[in-house]
Amino acid sequence: MTHSRRFTAALATVILIALAAAAYLATRTPGSPEQTATAFLSAWQRGDLAAMRAQVVEAPRSFDQAYAAFTEGAQVRRITVGEIGLRAKEHLNVGEAATYLVTFSVTLDGPVPYSYQGEFEVIEFDRAWKVTWSPTAIHPGLQEIGSSEVRSVRVVRQPDGSSRLVLLEQRAPGEQAGALFEREGLKLVATLAQRDAGG
Repeated sequence: MTHSRRFTAALATVILIALAAAAYLATRTPGSPEQTATAFLSAWQRGDLAAMRAQVVEAPRSFDQAYAAFTEGAQVRRITVGEIGLRAKEHLNVGEAATYLVTFSVTLDGPVPYSYQGEFEVIEFDRAWKVTWSPTAIHPGLQEIGSSEVRSVRVVRQPDGSSRLVLLEQRAPGEQAGALFEREGLKLVATLAQRDAGG
């Protein structure tokens, strides 16, 4: 093989490698599910709702209201996010985007401290890793309620020293109220979660 042919072959190889690398970079999703999950939860810990929204696929209009209401209702002074875990969803449907389940521990510091385990999903969306959001990203027990009802949560201490998150319903003046919240004119509707306060 002449010098010219060897040069042409080498050049062609370099071009093919460059094209393959460019194709890989063009289709590769920047960042990682871990980075998105960490950014989302770190922003929650800081109270930075704008930074949280930036990590979410189509955050609903009630997004800010839901978090503000939860913080106010549970009388949260500080949020501490603990260990974050991540695992890939194994069985995807045809056409379903890559999906990861994120689990995390969180402690709400307030008049009644409360700790729980939360979870949400991160998916590959429009060449980015994004959180798929619903009220369960705030607390798994909020699955059955709308965002507007999140304002009605409270953390209450039980006689045995444990704490639990409850969903309350405002009662009109003069209506019979639940015994637990009789002094506040509130009725206990559902227990969302319960664990030891020292968890």
